[in-house]
Amino acid sequence: MTSHLDPRQTLRHQLRQTRRSLSDDEQLNAAMALLKGFKELLSSLNLTKINRVALYLSNDGEISPHILCEYCWQQNIETYLPVVQGKQLAFARYSADTIWQENIFGIKEPMTAEYLTGNELDVVLLPLVGFDCQGGRLGMGGGFYDRTFANKSVNTPPKLIGLAHDCQEVKSLPIEGWDVPLQAILTPNKVVIV
Repeated sequence: MTSHLDPRQTLRHQLRQTRRSLSDDEQLNAAMALLKGFKELLSSLNLTKINRVALYLSNDGEISPHILCEYCWQQNIETYLPVVQGKQLAFARYSADTIWQENIFGIKEPMTAEYLTGNELDVVLLPLVGFDCQGGRLGMGGGFYDRTFANKSVNTPPKLIGLAHDCQEVKSLPIEGWDVPLQAILTPNKVVIV
């Protein structure tokens, strides 16, 4: 009996392997290269006055937004990290003195009792497994960001910006009805406004 793998699962596996194969130097150079594009993107999207940005701690070969986080701190922009709450995400303040706890996936989260909802943020930087230039995104498959932003309209905050390595781009992604669209994608060498 042959098993038929979901094409998204096959693609997810291949792209995760690709990003995990990047060396530490390649990862660091990619993370540093995001800053120029990030500034350009904020200007292009007319986001010159932002107060709250959510980002993530990189895991599994994801491109790291740590340089973008440091830039936000220098600009007095509050930063937040996603916290798993049931099947959705809330967002907890992230600073240099954050106290940590591990979530059910073994990923560090800020330990706090105060959370924001997604619509209280100006910008959310999401990790991607794959993307296409039409704004399609492939995540890890848990659906947390999709459920969190399921009722978001394109013109209301926050702006959803996917971060990825250039090697994670594909020509076209199979998109599902529940996939929340991005407003932009940022890689070390590319800024895609959707």
